[in-house]
Amino acid sequence: MLTAVLPRPRAPMEAEPVPAGPSALDAARAALAQGDWAGAAAGFRAVLADGEDAAALEGLAQCAWWQDDAEVCLGSREAAYRCHRAAGDDLGAARAATALAWDSLLFGRGAAVAQGWARRARDLLGAVPEAAEHGWLAVREAELALALGHDQVAAQASAERARDLGHRLGDSDLELAGQAFSGLAQVSGGQLAEGMARLDAAVAGATAGDVSDLMWMGKICCWLIVACHETQDVERAADWCRRVETICLDRDLRPLFNVCRIQYASLQVSRGTWPDAERELTGALDRLAGSQRGSRLDAVAQLGELRRRQGRLDEADALLAQAEFVPEAVVSRALVRLARGDAPAARRMLAEQLAQIPPAHRLARAAVLPAAAAAALAAGERDTAAAVADELRETADLVGTDALLGHAAAVEAALHDGPDAVARWSEAVRRYASAGLRFDEAEARLRLGEALLAEGDRGSGREQVLLAADAFAALAAGAHLERARSLLGAGPDASPLTARQTEILRLIAQGRTNAEIAAALHLSEHTVHRHVSNILTALGLGTRAAATAYAAGHGLI
Repeated sequence: MLTAVLPRPRAPMEAEPVPAGPSALDAARAALAQGDWAGAAAGFRAVLADGEDAAALEGLAQCAWWQDDAEVCLGSREAAYRCHRAAGDDLGAARAATALAWDSLLFGRGAAVAQGWARRARDLLGAVPEAAEHGWLAVREAELALALGHDQVAAQASAERARDLGHRLGDSDLELAGQAFSGLAQVSGGQLAEGMARLDAAVAGATAGDVSDLMWMGKICCWLIVACHETQDVERAADWCRRVETICLDRDLRPLFNVCRIQYASLQVSRGTWPDAERELTGALDRLAGSQRGSRLDAVAQLGELRRRQGRLDEADALLAQAEFVPEAVVSRALVRLARGDAPAARRMLAEQLAQIPPAHRLARAAVLPAAAAAALAAGERDTAAAVADELRETADLVGTDALLGHAAAVEAALHDGPDAVARWSEAVRRYASAGLRFDEAEARLRLGEALLAEGDRGSGREQVLLAADAFAALAAGAHLERARSLLGAGPDASPLTARQTEILRLIAQGRTNAEIAAALHLSEHTVHRHVSNILTALGLGTRAAATAYAAGHGLI
């Protein structure tokens, strides 16, 4: 059992200050190791009541990190740095500077501050014999390289230095952290099999007790979830999220719980389980209401993308504006511009985003390329769209996931017509279905239906459009459903239902059975059954649940 390796901490109301005295620092450290943040913080404060102590300040900073208190965390780390410097302890000062390098970025102090602290740590460690602190700085440098510069090559090199040093020193925390981040960097560069294998092994060890520091255990888990998000590997993410969630809830690891759940919610957005995604994202935003962590903006960006897919463009734009510098928010906002007919603005935004991502960071670029191709094509820049399609195809063939292969096929299909378009849209539908990306599959089916209708295959074309309409209705993607209906011959303002059918649809949406509807309207149950069948046929839907979603999307309930 996980709890045998990671014992349950005391509940917050049991936390008591650790008495000051010769053993107070050790007792506070023990409380911190057990995840008793409040008790540990009280203990470190008791030590500090007798005067500044660098170790107590570092411990207090770590408690504040877990409690999401940016001011105390950063202030205590800076005070620890000063204490170490005053004592002539360059190794301790470098350790504090290394922590500040990442936490400054985490708590929104800016890239320049983060890089400044990393450089200060590097300078201090230059004259110090090899120690674990050199490895932890390498891990932080790997994180900064990927987060700030999208430099997958530098990130992987730094992470592997950390892994190798951890192995030489017999420090399993450092070795597994370096291995895990090296795997994430490999995944980002398109080396999916090797990168995921490294991540799986690191997370297995970390959650089984090979990593003693709870923060690093949690970060290793979250790096795997990030990799799953980049590759849209929903099943692997679900498997690990269940395990990570158990640990986070059992140990009160709220910051890591939030990060992992936000990443998982993004996969739910892609998969089409939108009620679950909305519940996760709104819950995370409630928990992070007063937080300065960047994960709050990640949740805002994901909720904005969900609103875009639902066709609620005004709400989407308002949310995405709050997270304007989050890369995924840039892509979503550009797609909102494109949906509103402003192709030049969308093309410009996406071109600027791609210019910031080096070619080696393949998956980060692949997340932008489909939108960039659509915007370029809409702006009349066919050659640019074709070049984007070539890059996406190269990455998709290298990585080999159904999600990326589906995106590549869809982008190529948009550049073709006739039988070539039909073949590529068919591939996109198949790939998206295999990847479990319901919204993308529905969009591809709609475009496949259009291509088939253009080729004169009315039967097959209508079948694909009906399937797309059914999916959009189930997703409650109203704007997309209207587009499908228009292809079936009903304009966006025309209702295909009679007044009686509309009345029955409202009752279906209320959850009434056929017998209950018959009693309410003084009809026979057989007549109601016939009406329900005709309603589903007229709307191009397959189920009562889809009809309910349609009614909700059209203000009938």
